[in-house]
Parts: sequence; structure tokens; C-alpha cells
Amino acid sequence: MSRPQLLSRPSSAVAQKKTIILVTGGNTGIGYEIVKKLSRDSPNNQILMACRDTHKGEDAVASMGAPLNVNPVQLDITDDESIEHCLLAVQQHFGKLDVLINNAGTAAQHLPPDATLREKFDICMNVNVTSTAVLTDKMAPLLEKSNLPKVIFISSTVGSLQTNLKNLTYEGIWYNASKTGENALAVFYAKMYPRWKVNSVCPGYRATKLNGAELTDETDPKLGAIRAAELVAEGPDGVTGTFSRTDGPVPW
Repeated sequence: MSRPQLLSRPSSAVAQKKTIILVTGGNTGIGYEIVKKLSRDSPNNQILMACRDTHKGEDAVASMGAPLNVNPVQLDITDDESIEHCLLAVQQHFGKLDVLINNAGTAAQHLPPDATLREKFDICMNVNVTSTAVLTDKMAPLLEKSNLPKVIFISSTVGSLQTNLKNLTYEGIWYNASKTGENALAVFYAKMYPRWKVNSVCPGYRATKLNGAELTDETDPKLGAIRAAELVAEGPDGVTGTFSRTDGPVPW
């Protein structure tokens, strides 16, 4: 049995029974683990693995056993045309979006060692804040068509102002500031759309390409998917306007 492709729109009755979930940056790291966990948590979860390169997306889906409820979809959140194409694809095939997981991000780790502070700030703010805001704003009409719309921002404890006052855990101010900005987006959308469930999540310090950390039992990226999946599974009485990680709340 082959995994379904985005070739034709399913009936409205089928689409309404599914929880349509878009995970940005879904083919690697924390995003990959979120997609994999959500696909296993419920057959009613239809996950769109958003990735810049759909060939890499296909490889990622194959590596998790080619689950039938996961589809790669092309999306570069820094490209307005790509965002528009993704929006139209979701609209045409499903007619709604139930959950947007804003996971795509950067710590400017791909810049050369001699990159300037301005260059590091520019790329982090563009990807983590500006582009994330543009995508969320564009997807708002589709989220409004959901019975229980949710937006989850994959943030970081280093974006917590209170945490940094006590102990500066990471000296990459360009990344810290961008994650504070991303948290500001979560607060804004929680206020702007009170019917939505909007939350920020810190996946914890996990071994990904973003940080190059050593893989251990404690840094396994799959642990970074737990809290986001919990929020996806919550019902109408679920939380909104929170910043948390697996072990509890994180101060703003």
C-alpha cells in the first residue's frame, strides 16, 4: 500500500475527520521527531512535513517507515511565493488547517566563522521571527476554518528574559533575541485569536544540526517532540498563552 500523495482533494467529510497538521522544518531534527511521533499517536493525524527540498522530505518519510498519514510538502518560510503555494495546496486538498507547528529555525550555524554580528542577527530574525510571523499570518484563514485551531511555536529557554537574567546559558545573543521575538509572536496570536490555542514550547537541549550536541539518552531529539505532541492532543479545554517544556512551565 503506497502512501497517499497530494494529488486530489479528499471529500469534505474525510477532511473534517482528520486533524490536519503542518510542521515546518519537518524533515530533520526536532521537526522530524514531532512528525514521527504525531504520525504514530493517531491515524487521524494527517501530517504535512514541510521542507524546502521535497526529495529530502521523501527520504525522511521513508526513514520513518513511510507512514500513510505523512506527506512532504514544499515550503521555504523565507520565500513568499513558496508560502503562497503551500497555502493553496493545503486549501485545495483539505480546506482547513487544524494545527500549525512553527518549528523551522536557525541559529546562524551555517554562516562562515567570520560572519559579522549583523549577519547573524539578520538571518536569525528573518527566519525565526519575520518569516514565522508571515507564515502564521498567511495560514490564519485556514486555521479559522478549524473547529479547534492550534499554533505551536518551537522556541527555546534561551529566549526567556527571566532565565537570562539569572544565568546566561548561551552567548549567541542573535539566537536568544530571535527566540524572545518568537515568544512575542505567541503572545500576540494568543491575544489576537482568543479561539485559538497558541503556545510556545522549548524542546530542551537536544542533539541536532542546529547545535551539534553529542547524542546521549538525555539529548535524544525524540524527547523534544513530547511537549508539542501533548499540546496537539489536548481538547477544547487545553491551555493557551503558555511557555513550557516537558518538565513544566518556562518563565517568559
